[in-house]
Amino acid sequence: MSPSMAALGSLLPPCPILSWCRDPVTGSTFFVLCEHQKSKRMIGQMHSALGAMLALVAAASAQTTPPNFLFILTDDQGWGDNSYNCENSTGMCAHTPNLDALATSPHTALFHRFYSAAGVCSPTRAAILTGRTNERSCIVSALRCDQEDPATTCAMGRGLPHSEWTIADAVAASPHDYRSVMIGKWHLGDLFAKPGVSGYTVTTNPHSVGFDDWMLTEAEASSSMSNCGCFPVNHTTPGPKPPSGYPKISPHGDHCVVGGGFESDWCYPCTNYFYPANSSLQPSGGPTSDPTVSALTEKVAGDDSEFIVDHFEKFLTAQIAAKRPFLAHLCTHSIHEPHPSMPEYYALYKHDPDYLGTLTQLDVQFGRILDLLKSTGVYENTVIFYTTDNGPHQGEERTNILWSTNFLRQCKASIFEGGIRVPGMMHAPAYITSNLNVSTPATTADFLPTVMDILGVESSHPSWAMDGISLLPLLKNITAPRPKPLIFSWGGLNGVIDNDWKLIDKPDAGQCDFQEPYSSMKQLDDFYLFNLANDRHELVNLKDTEPAQFSRMMGLYTGMLASIKNSQINETGCGGPPPPPPPTAPQPPPAPSSDCTWYPNSGLNGSDIQARHASTKEECCGFCKSVKGCAAADFGSGLCHLKSFFQRKVRSGSTACVPSQDDTTLAQL
Repeated sequence: MSPSMAALGSLLPPCPILSWCRDPVTGSTFFVLCEHQKSKRMIGQMHSALGAMLALVAAASAQTTPPNFLFILTDDQGWGDNSYNCENSTGMCAHTPNLDALATSPHTALFHRFYSAAGVCSPTRAAILTGRTNERSCIVSALRCDQEDPATTCAMGRGLPHSEWTIADAVAASPHDYRSVMIGKWHLGDLFAKPGVSGYTVTTNPHSVGFDDWMLTEAEASSSMSNCGCFPVNHTTPGPKPPSGYPKISPHGDHCVVGGGFESDWCYPCTNYFYPANSSLQPSGGPTSDPTVSALTEKVAGDDSEFIVDHFEKFLTAQIAAKRPFLAHLCTHSIHEPHPSMPEYYALYKHDPDYLGTLTQLDVQFGRILDLLKSTGVYENTVIFYTTDNGPHQGEERTNILWSTNFLRQCKASIFEGGIRVPGMMHAPAYITSNLNVSTPATTADFLPTVMDILGVESSHPSWAMDGISLLPLLKNITAPRPKPLIFSWGGLNGVIDNDWKLIDKPDAGQCDFQEPYSSMKQLDDFYLFNLANDRHELVNLKDTEPAQFSRMMGLYTGMLASIKNSQINETGCGGPPPPPPPTAPQPPPAPSSDCTWYPNSGLNGSDIQARHASTKEECCGFCKSVKGCAAADFGSGLCHLKSFFQRKVRSGSTACVPSQDDTTLAQL
């Protein structure tokens, strides 16, 4: 049993300006700006002193070498799961020295109020890619398919709309020859065609939204030996069942790790990695139901995060050799359950060894990534964004979820702070010259606008709503009010945060028990209004005592819902477009055509208008000529990717084509 909040508070010294702090009301501790202290004036003076140093940030805009971008997204990691934000006198915190060093680096902006787009997985992943709240893309909750219902037998159905403009499209729109890759976890659609699988409608993988290469699981996987269950062994006398917080393990493993700090004959269901058949990250592997996609045929031998960084290193080496800038999006499986730690990390902890050990083995890979960037000479010119997809999950391996949220209210899947306030950093040596502690709210949707600001590019959908903002102005004024509210909408939960004020409807517990005082309430209010500057624990509903603020926030709330509906109908078209015209007789497929300009060993940048199966490049040319808005296409591995513009890139084995009627457009390019 963890100590009470008050008891924990008594262990700490009085609150300094910026360090470990004790809330005077609840006694809980947090590493944050101590706004409740009388030292506000001193903090303001500190900000003023930083102003001169922050002026150096503007100098980065003059650089001529295009920057690299590295996104690191962890899974289900709480706001207090790193040791820089967890008081460890009780031994309930993980050791994360590399993330601690990153948080205090002179090149880091540490966001003390950073928010995931939602309290669950898929919505936040969509927002990172698009800069828009997830429901604009009709990603309303975590998509189907998971560890218990793996990719080969489960279909997610409609995933991220191919029409969305993404971070991969942003770098492709720059004049530089960027290469983009995504490695780790996807959970935004079916990675490959699944004929005969109930619910399958369309393939949606990173190629569909602008990425050049990828190596992914479709959904969550184990933190250690992630695909060990894909290589079953029929044991006649399996060893004893290990302690595991995950119920569905079976005695068909071969030296697998599922909990307890040792290898065993037990394994999780098969959760495998998939990748394009022509990927540069991995030799062609096992077959799937789609000839364009391969399955990994080798076992992930240890820490899954190490496997992800191994493939990032391969990608990084290739881009450095080719002298190309890169965008890499690394999505770890840690620390989503199941999260068994490898034995050497399990042994480090007395309490919660699987949970805390996994956090430490993840931290080791953060250190390795930084070492790779430094040893290859690209560290100074790489912009790193780090966060997680939502708050922590209360499983058997975590004794008390409060240690992972640092005493924020609730957990994963809740719209209270514990479900959506998460770790967040931007590390950029070329743009940040002094460690910044940013108190202004920021969110995962801010990453894409920041990339666009750095590169000076615009979206191909300039009239579409963009919910994120560029973080660059915040680096110059770390206490400036946020000019645009944060909006949240998923699974029937909705909310708005406008700087200190937060409005939510129908709050729920999330994936943990309701905490007091809400657990004792017979009925919850329809709406809750909080002032987070004075009430970070969301204890006092101000909707009746602050009628003016409540009315203002309700205006933002209703405007958010109307704007989302407009996006679903008039932008992505995913949420109830206008009624279709009367049906017409089925049209035969377009005839193959050779009336195109051909570009062998070439692909095209940009998101797909459509992706169709084709047997020949001539069929692909015919498809493009028949589809309104198709300016060019590329054909490879049996797929024809139709594009709205022509921007060529090298891709071995693919052929790009431009219909002859578009040659004048080509000449203008």
